[in-house]
Amino acid sequence: MPSDWQDVQRRFYDATADAYDENFQQANPYFAFVLDRFLEAVDPRRGERILELGASGGRFTVPLLDRGCRVTAVDISRRSIEYLERLTAGHPERGSLTLVEDDATTLSRVRGREFDAVVGGHILHHVPDVRAVATRALERLGAGGRAVFLEPNPWNPQWYVHLAMHPRRSWRVERGIVRVWPGRVCRGFEAAGFRACRVTTVGCFPPFVHNVFPATRKLEGWLAHWPPLARTFTLNVFVARKA
Repeated sequence: MPSDWQDVQRRFYDATADAYDENFQQANPYFAFVLDRFLEAVDPRRGERILELGASGGRFTVPLLDRGCRVTAVDISRRSIEYLERLTAGHPERGSLTLVEDDATTLSRVRGREFDAVVGGHILHHVPDVRAVATRALERLGAGGRAVFLEPNPWNPQWYVHLAMHPRRSWRVERGIVRVWPGRVCRGFEAAGFRACRVTTVGCFPPFVHNVFPATRKLEGWLAHWPPLARTFTLNVFVARKA
């Protein structure tokens, strides 16, 4: 099962890598909103060593480079790595980027064990074993290092509608969404040896609402203070630290 799971992911992202320019288009209010929340959780500092898992189309890779981090970006898809090579070819911090084709559950090709942070966006629901990823992350972090992951929230019904209606989404590829329940993910990180895992939710409204009505940022800040509703926001941000 794990091998089949990973083969499905690899084939899908190899087949769709040429569409990353469209699929990971970043110049919109929704992406800016999500990126702000992700970077707020990561808190990247110039010169830090960041290991990014599931780099895919580089939606978080490039902002981390922009902030002066030394990034090792990992993806299971060879075509995704080739896309990132082209995307970052002219970046002024290209020398601070290492690209590695590897499996997030093994990290057998990644060098170094003193990363300041291990991060990922929409990667945990694409792996067969969250605890295995957490274990590899813990092994690669230096003392006091942090793990930060952004994942779809399975409590939010918008995801199931999106997967059913989107022509370029497949349940076989995205089925791991029902494995990233907040409690289950945190238990996986804690079982791997991390200190208590913290979860915050992001995104009350779907992307088109953010893109048409940017003022929803302020409204969301107010709604986030109502726990029963905040629990169903579209995204979960997981933060855990190595002792």
